[in-house]
Formats: sequence, structure tokens, C-alpha cells
Amino acid sequence: MSTTQISTHQQARAEHKEAGFGIYLAFIPWVLFAFIAQHSTLKLAAIAAIAVSGAIALPSLLKGRPKLLELGAILAFAGFTLVAFNADATTSEWVARYARAIAATLLSLIAFGSLLFIPFTEQYARESVPRQFWSSPRFKQTNRQLTTMWATVFAAMVPAHVIAGAIDTHKANLILNWAIPVVLIMWAAKRTAAASNGADEETR
Repeated sequence: MSTTQISTHQQARAEHKEAGFGIYLAFIPWVLFAFIAQHSTLKLAAIAAIAVSGAIALPSLLKGRPKLLELGAILAFAGFTLVAFNADATTSEWVARYARAIAATLLSLIAFGSLLFIPFTEQYARESVPRQFWSSPRFKQTNRQLTTMWATVFAAMVPAHVIAGAIDTHKANLILNWAIPVVLIMWAAKRTAAASNGADEETR
């Protein structure tokens, strides 16, 4: 393999790290919020989620490269915190019941909204791709496709969470609040990995 081919191969590998550890790390506050909201109180869930969101966003902020997904999480959980501590009991109970549906909606809106500016996956990909490749058609197209896919997956979770909140049984919670979202995320992760592997094959 020539030096040029090796360089192209390495570039392709780098361009498809969009769903690397950084992105999955950014999902942690949302999962934590869903778990605590189910087993404890909305107040505790919101406080824990915003604290973790801040810790995850801090490195990017210190580098002067804030990420929309991470900033969106801080704002979203700040909103949940305000509601948890200021709303009346009836409103708090309703928000707690549908907290996962609201969170999934906000996460989907953040992801879709990023397409108007910089696809959220691209912000993570830029950390491993040289600046001169950021404007390449392949880099742009891949990130728009991956961001759209993830945004759609988040949106697909919303009906499941809404139904789970309405039914409010242990079985419904297990299937609709956890099993279905996990399957959707695993599917999206595999699709992202497949995109990376496909790019590797093309450059060999």
C-alpha cells in the first residue's frame, strides 16, 4: 500500500469516529436522569443530571470548543430543576411521570436542531480529524446522516415513553422505558459502526 493510500485510509478511519466515546459519554446524564426519576424523586434526578452534565461539558468549555449536545443537556436539566423545585405538586407529579418522554423529546430537538448549524456528531468528529478535512463533502455528508439517524432514534423513543407513563405499570416501564430504547440505541450504534467499517473497506 502506497503512502498516499495509507493516508487516505487513515483519514477515512478518522472521519468515522463520530460516535466515539465522547458522544456516548454525553448520553450519560440523560440515562442517569431516567434511572433516578424512576427510582427516586424528580428533584434528585434533575440535580444529579445537571451536575453530571456540567462535569462532562467542562473539558470542552475549557478548550473553547463547547458542544451543542452537552450545552443542551445543561439547559434541559436546569429546566427540570426549576420545575422540580417550583411547580406545584400536581405539575411535579405529571412531569415526573412523563420525564423520560420529555427528556427524549428535548434530546431529539437538540439533535435535529444541530443540523441547522453543525451536526452534533461533527463536533466530536472534529476532535480526531485534521481541520483541512472538515469541509470535505464526505465528512459533511456522513455527519449529517449520522446526526439525522440519532435524532430520529431519540424521537422514536418518545411514543414508547408516553405510553409507559400513561399505563404506569412495572411491565410497561420495563418494556417501553428501557427495553425499546436500549434496542434502538444499540441499532444506531451498530449502524454507526457499520458506516465506519464500510469506509475502511473502500479505502483498502
